[in-house]
Amino acid sequence: GIFKHFCPTAYDTLREDKEEMFDHNPNTFYPNEASVFSAATMELGGPHHNVRDHRGELRDLEPAGWNLLTALGKYRSFHGGHVIFWELGLVVQFPPGSHILLPAGLVHYSFVKVDTNETRFSLLQWAGAGVRRFLDNGRRLDMDFAAKATVNEHAGRERRRDLAHEIIIDSFPHVGEFKNG
Repeated sequence: GIFKHFCPTAYDTLREDKEEMFDHNPNTFYPNEASVFSAATMELGGPHHNVRDHRGELRDLEPAGWNLLTALGKYRSFHGGHVIFWELGLVVQFPPGSHILLPAGLVHYSFVKVDTNETRFSLLQWAGAGVRRFLDNGRRLDMDFAAKATVNEHAGRERRRDLAHEIIIDSFPHVGEFKNG
């Protein structure tokens, strides 16, 4: 869908991670079989939900870090429910059923309140760092990695985690990557 079309490099990274997880354990759980995102959060806070500033922590996010945010509910999008991107000084109308891709951990966002007789919810699909960390650990949990890894292996893993910001920036699409259609 939208993620594969506009962010093919990041999409391919998450698709490969998902395939590797299922090769390792066919019972691996992803919230949506058709999605490459390993996690989903249903934001059910009601009409005034998430009017606060929100952003994921970089160290907790997958380096191919993009989130897919879907607007849900019944509200008049020209009156409320807009997404505010604080660093960009941008307010975007976000009607129910709309999707938007967000670079994970890089952009603070919040929502404009909707009227009290309206509701606004959202579905946030994202890729947590746990899948990538498990794969980077040689398909081992952190505690198993910690018990057996060398000092150099530990240092290499910490370097990769500290570079998550740059890795996310490198996954931004370039004009030549956009698929036709």
